[in-house]
Amino acid sequence: MYNIQQRKIVTTMGNWLGQTKWDTFSTITYRHNIKAKQNFRIMTALEESLMSLDKPFYIFWVTEYTNYNLNTHNHLLVKGDIVGDINSHFRSKSLIGSHVKHLPYEEGANMYVSKFICDDKIDYGFVKK
Repeated sequence: MYNIQQRKIVTTMGNWLGQTKWDTFSTITYRHNIKAKQNFRIMTALEESLMSLDKPFYIFWVTEYTNYNLNTHNHLLVKGDIVGDINSHFRSKSLIGSHVKHLPYEEGANMYVSKFICDDKIDYGFVKK
């Protein structure tokens, strides 16, 4: 999938993410088909919404393609008490239904979310407040 240099980048990114004691690993699957550009706008709007909160947090998100690269969903690593705020933001936009999973963080999720970091078709972001 990747050449040697790209594998080093993916591993380095995964290790860097692994230095944080994340609370939650989330999968955000939308109710509708969401293309990459639209997904990026949705996720940057989420970042802006979360920044307006009076809470400390870290969030790392990465887009993943589904259905033969036609649609997208996101994986998030979350540190802080903002999972309810994330759900509230997406529900206020009618973007999510019941296909959202927020699980306690388990070792290895940091590598999972970094696996596509060298793919030029994906977007990702990191926000710390």
